[in-house]
Amino acid sequence: MHLVVFDIDGTLVDSAKFEAALYVRAVKTVLGIIIDDNWGRYRNVTDGGILDQVIEENDVDGDRGAIHQRVKDEFVSLTKCHLNRYPDALKEIVGAKALIEQLKSKESVILAIATGGWEETARLKLRGVGIDLDQIAIATGSDAVNRVAIIQTAEARALGGAIARKKTYFGDGVWDKHASQELNYDFIAIGDSVEHYVKFRDLSAHEAIFKQLGA
Repeated sequence: MHLVVFDIDGTLVDSAKFEAALYVRAVKTVLGIIIDDNWGRYRNVTDGGILDQVIEENDVDGDRGAIHQRVKDEFVSLTKCHLNRYPDALKEIVGAKALIEQLKSKESVILAIATGGWEETARLKLRGVGIDLDQIAIATGSDAVNRVAIIQTAEARALGGAIARKKTYFGDGVWDKHASQELNYDFIAIGDSVEHYVKFRDLSAHEAIFKQLGA
């Protein structure tokens, strides 16, 4: 059994043109703080992890759970409004939907999604590009602030106690690569944001990807 796990942003869905700006705006609206959108400087590059660090660095008072909820609600609202106004703003990473459907058909493969984004926006983006979560376990930044923990949650949900002989994670960030290394997953990089010896520009080269997976 081969567990294949995908990140969302930059891996399955191209949301970079608007998502960072909306997250920054949500934090500014709720907390009055303009944050650095160089995500690489944060300890945990997840929606909740970034917010935790912002709260700590700016000595924000108040119940942290309530703050998270307010920022998340604002971010979800902004994302919905943006996609309603600009329905073409959300793009599938080329080949993503077809690859997912082909992997679903393989009896030796179990699929999961593990993303640092909050669940509400994660599902919104996947639905927006037509990726069906049927037969796919999902874990998000709503489950944990640490990416390793998110991947572990996705794995547990996907396997349900079974053991995978091989595990592969598709991601587009250096944080994805580091988490894969920590968990002893094979890592496949998507796009140009991270250097890795196994890398694809997008998800359109299905034959080469299947060969790499051994599927």
